[in-house]
Amino acid sequence: MLFSEAGQKIFELDRVGAFIWCKLAQGASLEDTYQGLETLGIDEHTARQFTRQVVNVWIDRALLEVDWRMPTDCAYAFSAILGRHRIGVRAANRDLLRQLLSLFCVSDQSAGGGDDIEIEAMMLDEQVFLRGEDSSISRCQVEALAPTIKAHITERLIRSNRWTFSLHAASLVKDGMGLLLCGQPGAGKSTLTLQLADAGLRYAGDDVALVGADGTICGIPFALTLKEGSWDLLSRLHGDRYDATHCRSDGVRVRYVPIPDAHQECFSASWIIFLNRVASGPGELTVIDQLDSMKRLIENAFAADGRLSQAGFFALKRIVAGARSFQLTYSEAVEARRVLMDLCNGRA
Repeated sequence: MLFSEAGQKIFELDRVGAFIWCKLAQGASLEDTYQGLETLGIDEHTARQFTRQVVNVWIDRALLEVDWRMPTDCAYAFSAILGRHRIGVRAANRDLLRQLLSLFCVSDQSAGGGDDIEIEAMMLDEQVFLRGEDSSISRCQVEALAPTIKAHITERLIRSNRWTFSLHAASLVKDGMGLLLCGQPGAGKSTLTLQLADAGLRYAGDDVALVGADGTICGIPFALTLKEGSWDLLSRLHGDRYDATHCRSDGVRVRYVPIPDAHQECFSASWIIFLNRVASGPGELTVIDQLDSMKRLIENAFAADGRLSQAGFFALKRIVAGARSFQLTYSEAVEARRVLMDLCNGRA
């Protein structure tokens, strides 16, 4: 019988579970535990699979604590600035560090203290375990590490009290003027963002934009995330430099492209573009009035408590009042890029 003080529950173990628990309690390694199960007539594959399952359950239910041993030096640590927060990341080895570095456009590997958000990653058997600054522990497979960390940091930034609400939008900057690309998943935001960054606009983020009470916007410039449908374009523009593949929690495979000279500062929106991707036809901009623009932005907005506050409404009003809003109907990203570059250069 096991008692979880944290969960205030009692658990009963069967014979195999009790054997694994006792081996771990005696200080045995996972490898020793697998070999011990073989003496009970359990083959190695089944022993590994079952042990991993029960250890995961015990950790999730706070019955087991992970023996968290990180390197004492900063050889596998770095910091990055995102959304006006300093992010500190530490990894237990070089391979994990390389996976995490792929997420960021700019990082400082002379990491010191004073981070707003801290994350540590280490391997246990064939899984990665993650620990935040609140000591909470989660786990994932190695190929899901970078997407999992990105989701964790993004959620923390969205919940920060420094921002009134957030928009599901890509963001770029042209001569200090901001361009927002809004659209549902599959609308082509990231592919079009790659095209625009290649055309000379400064990249500020491809997924979420944070909004302050004064209506200014701050992108979250993680490395640009491209799904499988955009990999051919990526190869044409950058060759095979970014061919490492990661797997998100929804099963979608992605690649990360760090964009040089990413824009880190706040900006005001000059253009708000709502993407409407169609099967065929030329790229075309349609003017949208301010009321329609506000309605559409609200559909793409989210706040930590799920509510649009009065301060958020006035921030939204300031954004729309200071920008020109359009719907961009397009089928090909190259044509959409031409239309938007003409707009930013005053030719539309």
